[in-house]
Amino acid sequence: MKSGLRAIDFMSHKVVTVTPNMTIKEAAKLMNSHRVGGVPVCEGERLVGLLTERDIMLRVIALDRRPSSLKVKSVMQSPLKATGKKFEDLSSLARKMHEHDISKIPIIDKGRLIGIVTNKDIVAHAPDLLDTFIERLAASDKGMSGHPAAFGQCEGCGSHGHLHFVSGQFTCDECN
Repeated sequence: MKSGLRAIDFMSHKVVTVTPNMTIKEAAKLMNSHRVGGVPVCEGERLVGLLTERDIMLRVIALDRRPSSLKVKSVMQSPLKATGKKFEDLSSLARKMHEHDISKIPIIDKGRLIGIVTNKDIVAHAPDLLDTFIERLAASDKGMSGHPAAFGQCEGCGSHGHLHFVSGQFTCDECN
């Protein structure tokens, strides 16, 4: 199901990036000062990798390596597990994040980094996705009387539970 929300509509456009030749210490300081858990690694506008807190923990701290002399290129994820496109639907991006067990997806256009979508962006727009789902279900004939069509708030009494689509609205068993 498409949500109608595109990456370009909700992605972070101002993205903090690092270069492959920065040290892990420099990158970690930058991540800390901007309060981000991961940064795209770029050469100019071209995305070449991704560096996350987890990469630093697994490949630097846990191995007792020196962050002040270690380069980003030796720790970053490359090639990337997933990238997104500027007009890609939010539900598609969420699916990629789930499938690849990642919390952020760089958004690419014509080979250059133009933004990033994080799990926080997905959660922030989850209510919009649910509203879209309910609207589409209401417009379809899946909500047959006697068969639960959704789960949510009853439009009759306001209680939460399994809902039926009857007479143009979602209602619970008690209101039917």
